[in-house]
Amino acid sequence: MSKGKIIVTGGMGYIGSHTVVELVQSGFEAVIVDDLSNSIATVLDGIESILGSKPDFENIDLQDKKATHEIFSKHNDAIGVIHFAALKAVGESVKHPGKYYRNNITSLLNVIDAMSLLEASNLIFSSSCTIYGQPDSLPVTESSPVLPPESPYGATKQMSEQIIRDICNTGSISAISLRYFNPIGAHESALIGELPIGVPNNLLPYVTQTAAGIREKLSVFGGDYDTHDGTAMRDYIHVVDLSKAHVIACERLLNRKNQDNYE
Repeated sequence: MSKGKIIVTGGMGYIGSHTVVELVQSGFEAVIVDDLSNSIATVLDGIESILGSKPDFENIDLQDKKATHEIFSKHNDAIGVIHFAALKAVGESVKHPGKYYRNNITSLLNVIDAMSLLEASNLIFSSSCTIYGQPDSLPVTESSPVLPPESPYGATKQMSEQIIRDICNTGSISAISLRYFNPIGAHESALIGELPIGVPNNLLPYVTQTAAGIREKLSVFGGDYDTHDGTAMRDYIHVVDLSKAHVIACERLLNRKNQDNYE
């Protein structure tokens, strides 16, 4: 018997697709909502091969309020939403800030508004370490101060968290925001993984594409960082571990183990 239906926005993306797999393997039913703007349709085939069944897939743009409401009304027996759908390239956000504010904030507001149609209003939000800006001290923890963002992308995540917090304060929804650093890796089956469209925005796809001969060389930038050899250091988390964390966060809300409406 299913633990319940969860709507996964951006569920065809890198983290989203792995989370769909973990949800279903944990006993949930997953509904994928994605416009394929930064993913490809064959990801669904990989998910089906892993699970032995194909989750429902709804191809819509969440900036379309009417379409969003129609999909949420269709799946009004859902008991929660995991919201990944967003533009996420820091560099692009600097070049096209309006595009990022319009997409990321509008989509979130439409999703939250449509959640009123669901059986239960539980939200897991895909946030980011970018909300910490340039931290005063390391390592960064959950209690580290939120400082001015260094990109419009980071600003949209800060704004999104504030929007969710304010709406949670009304008691209409419960939510958890997960602020994570750099996810890497792939499902052990190798049927799904990170396959960015166009030039990769992250280091690991560059490494793997260079190793596979897709790209000619890997350039290492910077030699004067405050590290033992002067090169940059980054924190990484395996995408499967991260996906499992989303499932655990979802279960925390569903089992009413959260201490506040917003965590």
